[in-house]
Amino acid sequence: MKRPNGFILAEFNSPLDSKPCVAILTLESDNRKTGNMCQVWILLRDVNPVQAIELGLDYSICGNCIHRKNNLTKKRSCYVNVGQSPNSVWKAYRAGNYLDAVDNIELVTKLLKRRSIRWGSYGDPALIPYPIFETFNDLAKTHTGYTHQWRQKFAQIYKNNFQASCDGFADYLDATAHGWKTFAVLPVGVQDTSFGKQCPATVDNSEAQCITCKLCDGAKQNIFVEAHGSGKKHVQLV
Repeated sequence: MKRPNGFILAEFNSPLDSKPCVAILTLESDNRKTGNMCQVWILLRDVNPVQAIELGLDYSICGNCIHRKNNLTKKRSCYVNVGQSPNSVWKAYRAGNYLDAVDNIELVTKLLKRRSIRWGSYGDPALIPYPIFETFNDLAKTHTGYTHQWRQKFAQIYKNNFQASCDGFADYLDATAHGWKTFAVLPVGVQDTSFGKQCPATVDNSEAQCITCKLCDGAKQNIFVEAHGSGKKHVQLV
């Protein structure tokens, strides 16, 4: 059997607005910062991710994340270019190119052994039904994960598994007071250790990668990073 490019972990309805979503696991990545981690994408099942942003339908997978496109200013500070990997993954899903993970659990178990998973390469992973996360995360060696939904009741089960994404010091104080480890995105040029430890993979001359760092597993350390990606100039503290 030819080695698959990825798997459908689950098709589910968003706990935010009940729209049909899908979580897809891909097996290879050339991302320099993360290293070759498996990637999990949370997408709308029936709407292309580029179109979803233009129509404001990405709320179903991103919630009220401030890095979504602002309908008034038309600015978007999210680091993810949805026209690239998310779009390709969605098209492959719609073309039927991914296997069902549950139906192929023995193969998934074999392929995830000694691998690391990045939950939420696009979309918020706390939207995924927890039993799905638990089943497949337990097969891997390590993981990273971040959620903007940390105030939501449905996301509380992910405490100690995902970092709470914070966009200002008030967020940081609120999240830590409720027992979350945090991940703060700061404007370019801002390095503030009040938010914890700088992401080792972004320190000058560092050879660290997420795959070897292992700090962003929701249980170890508060982390901050300078804004990066195509929308970094729009990132501001709130």
